Formats: sequence, structure tokens, C-alpha cells
Amino acid sequence: MPPPRITLPFCRCSYRCGFLVYGKTEGWNSVPICISLTRWNENAITDKTEKIAKIRDKLLSKENQMLRQYVVALGVCIAGVAHAQETIKIGVIGPFTGQSSSDMGESIRGGARVFADEVNRFGGVLGRKIELIEKDDQAKANIGADLTKELIEKDKVSAVVGFANIAVANAAVPLLQKARIPLIVSAAAGGEITRQANLPPNTPNFIFRVAGRDSLQTKAMFKDLVDRRRITEIAILHDVTPYGEGGKANAMADLTARGIKPVAIESFKIGDQDMTAQLARARAAGAKAIALYGLAAEDAMVAKSLVKLNWKVPLVGTWTMSQRSFTDLAGPAAEGARAAVTFIEDERGGVTYAFGQTYRKVNMVTSIPSGVAASQTYDALRLLFLAMYQCNCSDSERIRSALENLQYSARSTVVTRYDQPFTPGDHEAISANMVVMGEIHNGRFFYAYKEDESASLITRTKE
Repeated sequence: MPPPRITLPFCRCSYRCGFLVYGKTEGWNSVPICISLTRWNENAITDKTEKIAKIRDKLLSKENQMLRQYVVALGVCIAGVAHAQETIKIGVIGPFTGQSSSDMGESIRGGARVFADEVNRFGGVLGRKIELIEKDDQAKANIGADLTKELIEKDKVSAVVGFANIAVANAAVPLLQKARIPLIVSAAAGGEITRQANLPPNTPNFIFRVAGRDSLQTKAMFKDLVDRRRITEIAILHDVTPYGEGGKANAMADLTARGIKPVAIESFKIGDQDMTAQLARARAAGAKAIALYGLAAEDAMVAKSLVKLNWKVPLVGTWTMSQRSFTDLAGPAAEGARAAVTFIEDERGGVTYAFGQTYRKVNMVTSIPSGVAASQTYDALRLLFLAMYQCNCSDSERIRSALENLQYSARSTVVTRYDQPFTPGDHEAISANMVVMGEIHNGRFFYAYKEDESASLITRTKE
């Protein structure tokens, strides 16, 4: 029998912050009061009426000790209540440097810093500050494995988030599983990494993922090309890394299920600058669209090679084409390219826009290199946060168990609102309905379809 769901009162501010709220005070039934930790929600409050501001001040007043005992935002004590204690260490690992991958790594780190900044400003979790132990794996499997050992043996982390490259993640997974430390992969989308085929029966699984895995992105890509644009003459281009090879396999499986055979399959290496030869062969084979599986830098070279050939066909790819380096390197050649993503910053406002604003402020940058990696990492840490609150501990094994049986709905997240994102048999938080197509216009990323843009205002629950 599943554990009973815990129903808690939530903030009812117009910003849909979804923060847990305990206690009752003047105006609660008629005035929306936000007692969130998020910087954007705090700013949203200050823009409201003076009455709301006064109520918030009352709630957060140092003199009101009794009320503060009943005010909890996601289990975090309000600043000044928690006493300094030993930190809770969480590993954050990704390619902060590294060929074709630094956009993802920088954003993993940046999203984690947004989380830590918010939480630590209000005393941490369980009265303890969060300490991020940041590691640069340089997109190299051997370095990633060595750094994972450091996180386990030297840093003594309670959990780990990150990894952008599936080959690096694959090298680290056995180490974390053996050490019984939970990992939430927040960017690497390849393979079935959470399933761990070699895991003995009845062995607790410590590997989770909050990312739109490649098979889901492939579904979105071919839904766009075949179902919506009625194109069946498709060429597959992929890099020769495990990521690219896995993407090709997913594409072949999806097209085969549709009764479609690709007109061409071409590959390229990391670092290649000219793909005109591969594209020329695809054009000669009758391709009317390109399905691309690669990293941002090489994706950009494919887009520029299409311009060299003066060949105007739809270019559709995975989330890597939503990254800043793709648009920077491709320039005008990026115009009209589409990518399957879980995050698009909506300038009309709302959670994604506010997250982007906060990210830029906390990290002191003008843009997010990869909004997908940043938001998924932030969400992964929010789920860890809830797990620690639920088990009332920083013990790795109990955190893992809590993740599989979260009794709280995660509503202070960005990609979606999570209601039991994991179960003992399913460690993937993202489902197909959370992946949408975005399109590049004038160097910026927008929803490809108006219906997806409209639906973004509705919470997508896991299928």
C-alpha cells in the first residue's frame, strides 16, 4: 500500500510559487501571502500592496517567536532561528570547462548556486547550511570518475547532482552506487542510466534523473517533423560519441515504429568544422529534413554547412541546440532551427522568466548558457531538499529512500511541479508531456508552437 499523502496549506499568491505554509495570520483567507524562499517570489511580494508587505514583516518579525515556529517554507527555518551547525555537503559535478560541453557545466553549477543562495539565506535545511562541493569533470570520463571518488572519500557528500555527458556519468554511476550515495543526473540525457542493468535483484538503486532523456526528445522531434509538418524523407546526422550513437539508435527505433526508413545516416567527430560532405550526400539521397544528434559546437557547424550548400531544409535536434554556444557559433545560420527541451524562458513572466532573472543576478551573468541544464539542476536539488526534510536527516541511504517515496508535492520548482516523481521502479522524473519544441529566432529561443506556449501556463504532471 502506498504511503498516505500529506496535505499541507500552500501559499496562494498570484505567482503560483507553491511554497508550503504553516500557521495562520491576519488576512490569510483574503490576502495572498508569500512566505517563500525564492528570490523571485520575495521580489513579487514587495511589488504588492503595502498591507501584504506589513503582513509579511509581521510573519518574519524577530519579536514574533511563537509565530515563527509555525512558519515553514519547504521545511527551512527562517533566518535567525537556525543556529550555525555543520554544513550538509552536496556534490555538483559537470564540465565547467571542456570541449563542446562547458555551456552545460556552467549551467549545472549556476542552477545549483541559485538553489544554495535561496536556501542558505534563510538558514539552510534542518538548521544546517547547504555547502556545494563543485567539481569540473572537463567532459572526460576518467576525470569524472576520479572526482567522484573525491566526493565520496574526501568530501563525504550526502548526495550528488549534475553530469552533462553520458559517458562521464556512466563512469561515475558504479562508484556512487557502491558507496550508496544518491545521484540525481540533471543534464545527461542519454541511455537508460537509472535502470542499471547489472544491479542485482532487490538491491536499492541510488541513481535518479531529472532530465528529458533522449528517447523522449526523439519522440518530440519526430512528432514535429512527421506528425505536424508531414515530412518523412529524413536524414539522421549524429556525432560518434555514446551520446550521438544513442541518439541515432533512438531515431531508428522511432522511425521504424512509424514505418519510415531514413534516407541517409551520416556521422561526424567532436571538433569537426565542416559537414558539407555529409549533408551533400543526404541531399543527394532526397532528404527534406535533418534530425541532428550532437553537442552544441558541432551542431552549429552543421547549421553553417547547410548555409554553405545553400540548402534550406528543417533542422531539428536535441536540447543541445538550445544552448547559447549554438546560437553564438551558428550566427544567422541558427535561424529557424528547432530543439526538444524541458525549459523555455517565457518573457511574459511566470516561473521560467523569474528563474532566469534570478539566475543572472546570483551568477552575475547576462545570459544562461543552458536554461535546460540550469533549471533541471535546480529542480533536482529541490527534490533532494524535500527528501532531507522528509527523513529529517542528511543520511544518504535515508535520503534515497525518501526520494522513492516523497510524500510532499514539489511545487517550488521550475520545469514542472512534481508529485511523486520517483518510485522504487521508476527513477526518471521527466515524462514525454514535459518535453516541447523550441525554435530560434534572431538568436533567441521561443516556443515553436502556440499551443505549447499556452499549455506552459498549465502544470504538466508526470504521465
